[in-house]
Amino acid sequence: MTNLKKQLCLFLTSALLAMLVIPVTAVAASSPTFSAKSTQDGSNIVLELTGEQLDDVYAYEFRVAFDPEQVKFVSGKSPQEGFTADPMVSEGSVLFAHTKTGQAKGMDGEAILASLTFEKLHPADHVSFTISSIKLVHSSLELTAVSEELTVMASGALFTDIAGHWAEAAISKASQLGWVSGYADDTFRPQANITRGEFVTILVRALGLTADASASLSFKDVDAIPAWSKGAIAAAVKAGLVEGYNDGTFQADKLVTRAEMAAMIVRSQSIAIDDGASVTFADAEAIPSWAIPYVSAAADRGWIHGVGNNTFAPLKHATRAEATQMLINLTAE
Repeated sequence: MTNLKKQLCLFLTSALLAMLVIPVTAVAASSPTFSAKSTQDGSNIVLELTGEQLDDVYAYEFRVAFDPEQVKFVSGKSPQEGFTADPMVSEGSVLFAHTKTGQAKGMDGEAILASLTFEKLHPADHVSFTISSIKLVHSSLELTAVSEELTVMASGALFTDIAGHWAEAAISKASQLGWVSGYADDTFRPQANITRGEFVTILVRALGLTADASASLSFKDVDAIPAWSKGAIAAAVKAGLVEGYNDGTFQADKLVTRAEMAAMIVRSQSIAIDDGASVTFADAEAIPSWAIPYVSAAADRGWIHGVGNNTFAPLKHATRAEATQMLINLTAE
C-alpha cells in the first residue's frame, strides 16, 4: 500500500451509528447511500455500517458524535480486506477509517463497511448519535464527500417490566424521545411513585425547555434539591410551571400528587383557567379548591383521567406510568 493511500485512510474515518436501519440521503441519483443496524451484546451495542450503491470505493471514513455520558466507544473493525486505522476517539466523537491495499479494485454495490462496539453506561437509556463527514476514496484516488448530516435517536434496551402494562406504548414512545429513562437493571418500574423533582425534569424535557444548571433558586431547601434536577426546576420556575410551598420550600423529593401534576401540565400550555370551573368526579369534594380549575381543564382536554369509579384521587401519589402517559397525551395534540 502506498504512503499516499495510508495517509488517505488515516485522514478518512467515521462511524455510522443507529439502532435502526437509517438511510443517508444521496446528493445525486447515483450517489451512494448508507444504513446501519444494531444488536445488543450484553451491556454493549454493536453497530454495523453498510454502504449501498458503492462505486469503486477503495477507502472510506466516517465520523459519529455521541453523548459520552451515555455510551463509551470500545472497538471498531471492518470485515473488508485491507488496513483499518486505529479509530480516533475524542470526547464524544469517534473517527473510523479503512482502506484496501495494493492494486485492488474498489468495492461496488452493497458492502458491510464497519462494525463498532459501544458500552452502554445506562442500560435502559436511548442514545442520540450524529453522523457526519462521510468520505469515500476511489482506486483512482478521487475523493467523494457526502455532505449529509444525520441525527439518530437509537433505541436502548427494552424495559423488562412493561410488557402488557396499560402504559406500555406511552412508556416506549417517551423513552424513544429521550424524556424518560429506566434503571440499571433494565426496568422502568411503572408503578413506582414519582417525586416532584423527577416529574418536573421529564416535563421540561417533553416541552423542549432548556435546563439551566447555573440558574439560582430561592427556595429555602435549595441545598436539598438534587443536582440532576436543579436545572430543570429552574427552567420550570422561570416558565411559570411550578411553585414552591407556603413555607418557601420546593421539596423536590416529595412525591407529586395527581392534583399537582394536573396543575403543572395546564400551566405548561398557557391556558387561562376558569376560577369558577367545576368537575364531575365523584370525589370532587376531595380536590383542593386551588386545584379544581386545573383538574377541570386537564380532564376536559383528555390530558389526565380518573382512576376508576369516576374518582380522580387528587391527593394520590402519581406513578411513573401515569406521569409518562400524561406527557404523551399532552403532546399528542
